[in-house]
Amino acid sequence: MSNKKSGLSKSTLIRSIQCSKSLYLYKNFYSLRDKPSTVQQQKFDRGHRVGKLAHLLFPDGKDCSPPNPFSYDESIAATKLLVHQQFPAIYEAAFKYNGILAALDILTFENGKWYAYEIKSSLRISATYLLDAAIQYHIITRSGLPLEDFFIVTINNEYAFDGTLDVQSYFKKTSVLAEIKERLPFVEQAIDNAIVTLQQTTVPDVPIGAHCTKPYPCDFQGYCWANIAKDSIWYLPGISMQEKSNFTEMGINTIDQIHERDELNSRQRVIIDSMRNGKPHIIQDKLNAFLSEIKYPLYYFDVEAFQPAVPLFVNTKPYERIPFLYSLHYKENAESELQHVSYISPVGADDRINFVKHFLNATEKEGKILVFNTLMEKGVLFRLMNDFPQYKKEILDRINRIIDIEIPFKELYYYHPAQQGSFSLKAIGNALLSRNEFSNSQVKSGEEAMAVYNELFYWTEKKEIEEKLKHLQKYCYTDTYVLYETVDALKKLI
Repeated sequence: MSNKKSGLSKSTLIRSIQCSKSLYLYKNFYSLRDKPSTVQQQKFDRGHRVGKLAHLLFPDGKDCSPPNPFSYDESIAATKLLVHQQFPAIYEAAFKYNGILAALDILTFENGKWYAYEIKSSLRISATYLLDAAIQYHIITRSGLPLEDFFIVTINNEYAFDGTLDVQSYFKKTSVLAEIKERLPFVEQAIDNAIVTLQQTTVPDVPIGAHCTKPYPCDFQGYCWANIAKDSIWYLPGISMQEKSNFTEMGINTIDQIHERDELNSRQRVIIDSMRNGKPHIIQDKLNAFLSEIKYPLYYFDVEAFQPAVPLFVNTKPYERIPFLYSLHYKENAESELQHVSYISPVGADDRINFVKHFLNATEKEGKILVFNTLMEKGVLFRLMNDFPQYKKEILDRINRIIDIEIPFKELYYYHPAQQGSFSLKAIGNALLSRNEFSNSQVKSGEEAMAVYNELFYWTEKKEIEEKLKHLQKYCYTDTYVLYETVDALKKLI
């Protein structure tokens, strides 16, 4: 099918494959899109930085980036000229075929042949990346440029930073030409389907489903979900989007329509029964046994770490967790005053040794260390123990004193209907305390804290950096304060 005015691109085709309604809304009602979250924006910015860094794989190339995202004609013309000149390396090479646009990160001319490189700020190649590459290959080759090979360039997770970034070792090139060719018939069909979608005069009637979040979170969820009834199966907590899709296929559209308990596992039954009767689910003997181990003095601990795609510190690897902030509440006994201490690393040089020393000093008194979900805290401490073996004994002591407060919630010794199927500390705290302590915090989640701190390494305004560091400390303080209040509320249930 041909349509010179389709106005499609690689990214809109990927959108169309995920959901035709999303494509139609994007092209006709762009203003209805959800605003990118802090985390999503950080991922965009990170991808852009890694893409620029990859230019060093083929230095001295010509950049064909457009003056703005809506003016690709200049890029296409510049690319055509450079291809005609057989220029050795072209960045952001732009092509159009049948009205469909594709921009390639790097195009090279070597030994009389053309090679394509698409850069991903990821450690592995996903199925979506392969589809992405197949679309580019289709457009580039159909527009008249034969490609000898096509590479997806990812980040090498084994690369250890020694103080000077070795770009050749940091990146990993993988030929995906065979996988691309397998997908070309699918790409051609996807193009036809997308053109049909854009020729429609009304918004496609696509029900919500698992495609709203995979492979990417759709940025029209705010629009599509606005009028979904609150008793809809789509708001059923504790099960995956795919399981919800399965329910709708069986004709079950509201939570009240679930009559057959065999349709649910034991966890889902607890959540739904609690939702229906409006009462907490409690296994008293197991909750009592767990809480009996929690005796004063007590520390309430939370750590935040970030994962830079490009290593910043010597002996670290891409996406390695680097701790930068911790909060610690301490209570010596039931009557004593709640104390607090925290530490945040300044933005710049490697501060991990100071982080370790500060934490060890703050926890030198005896007492169990309470944490909500120990995966992050233990992972960070084990890594610090490996990086700073001189503190191995002290760090191991702290690890051995950790108790995971997530256990009674994860194991359903206690579940409150106000959790709405969420087992995050925030949801549990809100339910148990009947208030949202996080409402006064500008940073709302650990993922957001990680994204915010990561971006500070690329900021230059000192005043703004200091302000963001204070917001991060406030968030982490709230985390350990809510942990303290949550444990206290559980104790009152005994």
